[in-house]
Parts: sequence; C-alpha cells; structure tokens
Amino acid sequence: MLDELGEHKGAFVGLFIATGVSMLGFSILEPILPTYAQDLGASGVIVGLIFSGFAISRGVLAPFTGRVSDSYGRKNLLLTGLGLFAVLSIAYSMVSSPLMLGVVRFCQGFSSVLVTPIAQSYVGDITPEGSEGSITNLFYVSLFGGIAIGPTVGGYFADHAIHTPWFTLTGITTPFYVMAALTVVSFFLVVVLVPELPDDVRDTAGAPNPWEAARAVWADFELRGIMTYIVARGFYRWGFNSFFPVLATSAAFGLSSTMVGVVLSVYMAVGGVLQIPLGRLSDDYAEYRVHFIVTGGLLSAFTMLAVPFATTLPLLIGLMICMGAFSAVSRTSAVAIRTERGRVHGMGLVTGAFTASLSAGQVFGPVGFGAITDTFRIQDAFYIGGIVGIIGTLGAFYYLHKGLQQDDEAVEGVTEDAQPLD
Repeated sequence: MLDELGEHKGAFVGLFIATGVSMLGFSILEPILPTYAQDLGASGVIVGLIFSGFAISRGVLAPFTGRVSDSYGRKNLLLTGLGLFAVLSIAYSMVSSPLMLGVVRFCQGFSSVLVTPIAQSYVGDITPEGSEGSITNLFYVSLFGGIAIGPTVGGYFADHAIHTPWFTLTGITTPFYVMAALTVVSFFLVVVLVPELPDDVRDTAGAPNPWEAARAVWADFELRGIMTYIVARGFYRWGFNSFFPVLATSAAFGLSSTMVGVVLSVYMAVGGVLQIPLGRLSDDYAEYRVHFIVTGGLLSAFTMLAVPFATTLPLLIGLMICMGAFSAVSRTSAVAIRTERGRVHGMGLVTGAFTASLSAGQVFGPVGFGAITDTFRIQDAFYIGGIVGIIGTLGAFYYLHKGLQQDDEAVEGVTEDAQPLD
C-alpha cells in the first residue's frame, strides 16, 4: 500500500510515528482530567467547560491555520504546534484552580490544531487519486493507535509512581510529564523525517479569498453532510469521554482509573485495527460510501444509549468493541470523501473545516453532558447523547444524498453539452 506513495513514503512514515506518539501523549489525560478538575473544585458544568476549551480554540482556528498551511507550507506549523504542546503539558501540573486548568486546556487546543489537522493535510497532499480511503485511513491508524494506548497509560501512571535515580514522580500529575516527554520525541521525528512539500505537490486549490473559500466549502452539500455527521458524533463521543470516568468510578460501576483507561482504550483500539480494511473497502465500493456513513453512524449512536445499563467491565468492553467497529465503518468513508473534496477546495482548508466541525461537537458535548448531569442524572446525559447522534446522522444523510444528486446533475449537464450537433 505504501508503494503507492513513491518518494513520499518516508514522510508518511515519519508523520505516522510522530502523530501516533503525539496522540498517545494527548489521550493520557482522558481518564484523569475530570477527576483532576473536580479535585480543584470544578462542578459538572465547569468540567465540561474545561474539556470544551480545548475544542473551542481548535474550532475557531482550524480553518485559518489550514488555509495558512495551504499557502505557506506545513512543516514549520507542525513543529510550532508540537513545541507548544510540550510546554503546556508541563503547565498542567502547575495549575491551582479550575480557571487556570481551563486556560491551559484552551491553549493546548491551539497547539494541537497545528499538529493533527496539518499532518492530515500533508497526507492528503501526497495521496494518489483512487486511494483516498486506503492511504488516509492507514494514516488514521496512527491517531487511533496513540489514542487507544494513551488512556491505559494515563490511568496506570495516575495509580503508580515512576522511580528514577534522580527523581520520583507520583500521583495524578505524573501523566502530564509523560505527555511532555512523548511530545518532544514527536518533535524530533518531524525534524528528521518530514520534509516541506514544494508548491506543486502541496494542494492549494480553491478560492484565494479565505471568506470565499469558506463559503464554497459550506455550499458543497457533500462536505455539509460530512460536517453535520462530525458535529453530532463529536457531541456524544466527547461528552462520553468527559463523563464516562465519573460514571465508571461511581458506586454503581466501581472501576479504578486503570480500568477506566482500559475501557476507553478498547474503543480506539478497535477503530484503529479496522481503519485499514474498511478504508480499502471504501475505495473498492466508493459508490456505497454514503450508506457506510449512515449505517455506522446510526448503530454507533444506538450503542451509546446502552452505556448506562452496562454496569460490569465485560459488558462495557463489549459495548466499546461495538461502538468502535460501527464508528470505523462511518468514519473511513467520511475521511475518504473529505480527501476527495480537499482537491477541489484546498486540502488544508477542508481538513480545517472538518476539524472545526468536530470541535463544535467537542464544545457542546462536554458542556451539554455537564448541564444534564447537574440538572438530572448522569445516566440521562448518555441517553440524550445517543439521540443527538441519531438525529445528526439522519441530517448528514439528507445533505450527502442532496450532494450526490447535485453531482449527477452536473455530469448529465456535461454529457449533454458534449453531444455533437446534427
């Protein structure tokens, strides 16, 4: 599969490893951040706002940074993001209030928007036509592999000390230092293995004016459908990530931080394993990509509704396997369509819009789950999250179907114009 990339194979491998290590460092926080925030005195809504601060900065800045990388290059932005990420990882251990934690989280969102969306744009640039599902989803294995391992690592280091000849780290702040070290490794991998792309390789298509480019992206019904799906999925997935640790460590579940990390890791591990075969499937059966998105999206959202009933570890792991598999079915085709449309509007811009859509769900998901938890019961947040996922998937189907009709009409118009005159 990598042979299709030709001379860009080395850059792909460098980005794959660096992104995986970076995502491992980022996801270390998942099982500990809600508890850390509550220890500092945060309520349910404040916990949601802290999680959302990360997504707010990503959502606002992603289209802008994506467009900048289209015009001026991607490597320096990647290195800047990784450097900031490492510094902010240490800053987590120094906060003393929910407000300070929220500020650090917000700034880390800015640093991350210079990493994963830019790396995805780079991979989109070097992906040959007809291999969008295969190559881009192979790259996604790095994201999901890192995110899958991270929660287990974070939970473990929160429960166990690190002893060295020079110092000892112990307690809930230990994963922050691990995260910083992993990000530094990623930084040097990009320096050594990833060259800047020349202008003739970097995809800079689309309208030159950023506002015109943004309007063109929104007018594209296929992209609007993808973004609708991503917003809804981001809502319930990040609401889940924010409040599942609270639910799982309650008396009804009684899981440790390590076990919470294992459960969160299972979802990402399943998604990572399935990215490659399902990515190939989305290329081989490209005409069914919309069906894959809708089917996987609906089944994943229905699985969310069952989470409050799974009060044992085996049941939770079973649900995470199902949710990971169903999400992978829809996500692989969504990423393939996004890459195709990136060649029309600009790879960085489209990837930025994709990231902004996910960030919108990431903002409203944790805050929504927090408000529902404070007002009703924490279980009700998971029910509403599943319902939002179902509605969002149906909305995505509407726009995607409309986009396909629009494409068919355009093809028919071209065919009619090409008919010879009698």
